[in-house]
Amino acid sequence: MSNKKIKTVIKVVKIVVIIFFVFILGAILLQKLTNNKVSFMGFGMYTVVSESMMPRYEIGDIILTRKIKEEDLKKGDDIVYLGKEGDFKDRVVTHELQRINSNGTLVTRGINNSADDPPIEYSQVYGKVMKKLVILSLFSKLMNNSVLFYIIIFVPFSLLFFFDLKQVMKDKEKLEEEKNKEIEETKQNKE
Repeated sequence: MSNKKIKTVIKVVKIVVIIFFVFILGAILLQKLTNNKVSFMGFGMYTVVSESMMPRYEIGDIILTRKIKEEDLKKGDDIVYLGKEGDFKDRVVTHELQRINSNGTLVTRGINNSADDPPIEYSQVYGKVMKKLVILSLFSKLMNNSVLFYIIIFVPFSLLFFFDLKQVMKDKEKLEEEKNKEIEETKQNKE
């Protein structure tokens, strides 16, 4: 492969990596800044904030949920809901559905907990957990650890910026040299 093709491939890879990181960081920031209140087409992202679902979900894991119909809920589903009573009041909770009572209320519990949560209504349910977003979870944990954030995100992006700036300066110098060379050749041709 020629030197020019290699440079083009490197530029494309850089752009793809930057877009990927911007998307990841944007998704995490949107989720954090909106306090888990944004959903798109029935899908939502939530951050696990307690150990109640360990080992299935760890603190800092980001999960993807989808709004589902009440009749589609079943025992064993992991659901995200807004608590309205006791210790759960006004908290977004991710727990496993234990049972559906005859009156239609839902009983949930963290798999690491010994007691059931207060019963909830379907209207409190934000969605069923579809999957843990491993890459977003990793980046979320990195962003919450300032040393790792600095080492893994800030330093590489700074180096990337520095080397790109250095290349721009080299290209500018090369253009100036070529321009000066053309001016010199024009002067010589006139004489």
